[in-house]
Amino acid sequence: MNAIPIGRDPRSAYSRHVTTRLLDFSSVTTPWTRRLWDVSSILALEELHEAGVWVDRRVLSQSAVDWQRHTMERLLGNDPAMGSSTYRRELQECVKTTLTLASDGRRKLRHLIDLARPGYLNRWADCVAVDSPPPPERVARAVASHLLDSGHSLSGLQRWLRDGRQNLAVTDLLSEAAALLAAPPQDWSVVVPFQTLHRHEELAGHLPHWRTVAETQMLIAEAGLKPPERIVGSLIFTVEARDSTLAVEIVSDLVERMQARARFATSGPVLPLGDAYVIGEAKPVPLRPPARGAQVLSLAAERQLYVVGGEVQRFGEQSRSTVDDALEIASALNQGPLAPAIAGGWAALESLLTEARDPDEREKVVAAARAAALVAASWPRAELTALSYRIREVKDGDLVARLEACESNRGRASVVATELRAEGSLPLVRSWRTGSDAASILRLRELLADQRRVLDRVRFYLEVSLRRLYRCRNIVLHGGSTGGVALPAALRVTAPLVGAALDRLTHAHLVTGVSPIALASRAETALRMVGDDLGPDLCDLLE
Repeated sequence: MNAIPIGRDPRSAYSRHVTTRLLDFSSVTTPWTRRLWDVSSILALEELHEAGVWVDRRVLSQSAVDWQRHTMERLLGNDPAMGSSTYRRELQECVKTTLTLASDGRRKLRHLIDLARPGYLNRWADCVAVDSPPPPERVARAVASHLLDSGHSLSGLQRWLRDGRQNLAVTDLLSEAAALLAAPPQDWSVVVPFQTLHRHEELAGHLPHWRTVAETQMLIAEAGLKPPERIVGSLIFTVEARDSTLAVEIVSDLVERMQARARFATSGPVLPLGDAYVIGEAKPVPLRPPARGAQVLSLAAERQLYVVGGEVQRFGEQSRSTVDDALEIASALNQGPLAPAIAGGWAALESLLTEARDPDEREKVVAAARAAALVAASWPRAELTALSYRIREVKDGDLVARLEACESNRGRASVVATELRAEGSLPLVRSWRTGSDAASILRLRELLADQRRVLDRVRFYLEVSLRRLYRCRNIVLHGGSTGGVALPAALRVTAPLVGAALDRLTHAHLVTGVSPIALASRAETALRMVGDDLGPDLCDLLE
């Protein structure tokens, strides 16, 4: 009797791995080390097609788009769901052309994208049904990014997965995901009550989607929810979206647009209630989306979060470090509107990781390569440290005792790495995080088996994403547009990465006094030397 292919077996480690990583990728609380680092193949092709417009308008340089094209050639080779060998050959030949605005190559690319989009997830289901399927990590990343870039929110995708789909075989899960994507978007009615809306009787009362206080309270009560108090009325928006969370995110952007207009109208504030009400949903939804995952944890770890202005302050004499300036510039990354978040995130990296003598001074894109090296070099210790804290929850055993004896995160990471090199098993308390930890252990074992190759691959993916942030910043600032096809997805995947880079730079500034450029240079050297007899230990890539 033939064994069932692992992709068809709901009990296989392969199926569990894919499902676990999909849950990781759709959680707003997942740390940067376990998040998605890139957009989907289809969106990357859409971005490449759009680039011709921005080159024609001199918003993007041809050299930036050429780098993007060459990168796509490599990435497409890792995606078996992009179609038949004939289709893939046509696509590769197309990507090798310049793709200028009026070129035949760009017109052909448009047609090829439209051919590839339908059935993409069904092709992945076929890929995982064979005896030797692609690595589960690759499958999960491709599927999650495709669903998110096709209009599903993180929270919406998380709810869908937890709604009875956690124990499916990968083939069945991907077939259901394909059906989910094939369903048309729904119309959602989102009620946004306002605490303050200056001159609302005159400026909002005539709008067809304005509701008075009484109308608002009645509408919400009829939906079975407790009506809010102390409001002046509401606006009700009809939104077409794939899930209610994304509908609220779209409405949140509309409210921010209203607030931006009000700042130029010499009027009073536009202050919405903290919650929005989606008709048909069982409870209110926060109007402000969750933070995008950009965290600089070293500020609290080094007890420097509030160390500002402790001495006498005099006008014109306030001392500020370059790191402080960068953190202020990037402060919109987590919660701000899309344009300031993208512009500020890139400006923070550029300000710290470029200098006048750089050969790339015209474009400053060298900051992406340096930030990618920093983040790649910090990834191993971050993952090892996170595992060490999970192991310590076991409370007993030799490994736990050795971890308890360590006085630093570096020491704990080294103990876990030594145990993994010895092929030891790591004790973990069973919880909702266990699957994610098990997947992390597999990635770390692969890293320890071939350090330089894996870290080169990690750095490549990170640089691809951070260069995308650079191009998006140019579209925002030089193109004067927030309509770029990849802008929302680029912000989603790069915000945590920018936060990780700023965290390492802030830690170096606070603890060792190493300059940002010097730290980036150290990271680049360490990545080239790792695995060599004279190279650094995996836990000391930034030391």
